[in-house]
Amino acid sequence: MQNVHHDAGDMLKGPLPATDQLLSALTVARLGSFTRAAQELELSQPALSRQVMGLEKTLGVRLFDRVGRAVRLTSSGEELVARAGPLLEELNRVTSNLAASSGTTAGRVRLGASESVAVNSLPSILRPYLAANRRVNLRLICRTSERLPEMVATGELDMAVCAVEFDPPGLSCTKLWEEDLVLVLPVSHPARSRSIGSYLHEDFILLPPSTVTRRLLDRGLHDVGHELKVVLEHDSPEVIKAMIIAGLGLAILPEPTVRKETRRGELAAWPLSDLRVVRQIVAITDPRRQPWPAEAALLEALVRYGR
Repeated sequence: MQNVHHDAGDMLKGPLPATDQLLSALTVARLGSFTRAAQELELSQPALSRQVMGLEKTLGVRLFDRVGRAVRLTSSGEELVARAGPLLEELNRVTSNLAASSGTTAGRVRLGASESVAVNSLPSILRPYLAANRRVNLRLICRTSERLPEMVATGELDMAVCAVEFDPPGLSCTKLWEEDLVLVLPVSHPARSRSIGSYLHEDFILLPPSTVTRRLLDRGLHDVGHELKVVLEHDSPEVIKAMIIAGLGLAILPEPTVRKETRRGELAAWPLSDLRVVRQIVAITDPRRQPWPAEAALLEALVRYGR
């Protein structure tokens, strides 16, 4: 089909496009991928393609050019995104606000979280939140604390909960709670010292240096003049705990990460007398956009938990 430029008036002289078709096209444009857009919208890729093709047929223009696996907007597609994107978001906001004014909270919330926060804190937060807001469609996406701020900034997420070293530029951070890092040992370990200096000869299994938690730990160790013998690194606390239970070494992890295992007697953990490292858990949002009622209610639930 020849790509002829149409202005917005020409596009809308025929029947108005369906909002689900517009949402599909805008999501493809934002993510630059039919595959990723289909995953976010929880559609099959053929269904998503049909939505976009239906929109192109309604408007009489081609919206995307495919370059290998990449997807690029045509000039008509760029105009549609620029004009229809804000309108669709405002329509969603109006319907959410109307639902809120009638005493209910509705809408979709895309929440990002680091693995440790998702496993150890979110279940007890989301249970009452979803029970009180049954019309909310919550999508939880787990990524690293390093990746989550970028996903909020690009609009892939509405909110993220994770550890930070510094407030990410251009984003808002609401402090939620603090987590102390503790020494983690197999329950059979004979030592009972609370000094990190007593364990410098031991093998340690730690999170990699690319993580916020490891950088905070390394800074704390440097300040007290110690260096650990690291024999294994992994970015999953769940894997690290399994390795410790197997007797492969010790670790230093956030206390909530090992709370269940210590209560069940599977691991031993305690704070160190000569090394205190604390990581700050925050909720990250984009101040450029007004939060929907469902997002505001979720942030309130997170803040209550942090108290």
